[in-house]
Amino acid sequence: MRWAQVSVVTTHEAADLIANILMELGAAGVEIDDPSLVNEYIDTGLWDYTDLPRAENTDTLTVRAYLPEDAQLEGRLLRLSARVEALREGGVCVGIGAISHTFVADEDWAETWKAYVRTEKIGERIVVRPTWEEYTPSANEIVIDMDPGTAFGTGAHATTAMCLRSLEHLVAPGMRVYDVGCGSGILAVAAAKLGAGEVIATDFDPVAVRVAEQNIAQNHVRGRVAALESDLLAVCEGMPPAQLITANIIADVVIRLLGDLDRYLARGGTFLASGIIDDRIKDVERAAGTHGFTVLNMLCEKEWAAMIMRRTADLPI
Repeated sequence: MRWAQVSVVTTHEAADLIANILMELGAAGVEIDDPSLVNEYIDTGLWDYTDLPRAENTDTLTVRAYLPEDAQLEGRLLRLSARVEALREGGVCVGIGAISHTFVADEDWAETWKAYVRTEKIGERIVVRPTWEEYTPSANEIVIDMDPGTAFGTGAHATTAMCLRSLEHLVAPGMRVYDVGCGSGILAVAAAKLGAGEVIATDFDPVAVRVAEQNIAQNHVRGRVAALESDLLAVCEGMPPAQLITANIIADVVIRLLGDLDRYLARGGTFLASGIIDDRIKDVERAAGTHGFTVLNMLCEKEWAAMIMRRTADLPI
C-alpha cells in the first residue's frame, strides 16, 4: 500500500487542532515539525556537536500525517481543507494553512518513523514500545506494542497519554469496557492488559477498525478485545452495559455521546472523555450536567483536557 504524506503549514496555536483533525480523518500517525524545538535543543548544550543551523522563523511549523491511498483519500483531503478553513472562520489563527501531499511506500514511511519513535513509559505502569526496540519490563509494568507504520496513535499525544494514565486507576479486574472512537486500539489494549474482562472497541472509520484489529492481535488480547465498525456505540445496542466507557475524540462528539450514555453505561459506571480542547471545557461540563453527570476529576495537559465523570445520581449523598 502507498500512503499520502499530507503536510499543513500552520501556527503553534492551530497545530494540535489540525493534528486532531488529521487523526479523526484516519491519519496513520501525526508528526509536528517545529523549528523552535531545534533551537531549544541547541540552546540546552546537550549535544556535543551539531551542524544544524538555528531556525530564523519559529512562528510557522508543519503538521504532517499519513493517509492511506484509497478510494476515500480525495474526500478526506477535501474535508481537511474545509475544516482548516472552518478553524480560520472560527477565529483560530491558522497562518498560511497551506495543504500539500506526496506519496510514499508503506515500508519507506515506516522506516522514516523509526528515527522518531522510541519506547516510552506513559504512566506508572504502562509502557508503549515500538516492536523493533528491546525492552525488559519491571514486575509491575505493562508493555503495549505499537508500530507507527500501522497505528493511528502510539500514546505520545497528550489526549491519549492522559487516558492511559487514567486507565491505570479506573480499570478493575473483569470489568466490561467500551472504547468509542478507538483509532489504533491503544486504549482498548491497555484496558485488557490492566485486567478488563471484555472490551469492545468501536470506530466509524473501517481503516481504524482494521488497524485496531492488527494491534489487538499483536498484543495477544484478541480473546478479550473486539474491534467493531460503528457510529459511536450503536453496535453495542442490546449488549450488557459497561462499567467503564472511554472516548478520546473531540468535544462535539463527547457532548453527543453524553446523551446516549444511559443506555450503555452501568449504574455506578465511569465515563472517561478526552480530546477536549481547553476552550470547549465549559461546553462539555455544561452538557455533562444537563445529562445528569458530574465531572469528578479533570486532567489538563498542553491545550487539552480529559474528564472523569459519573452519574450524579450514583454519587454518595
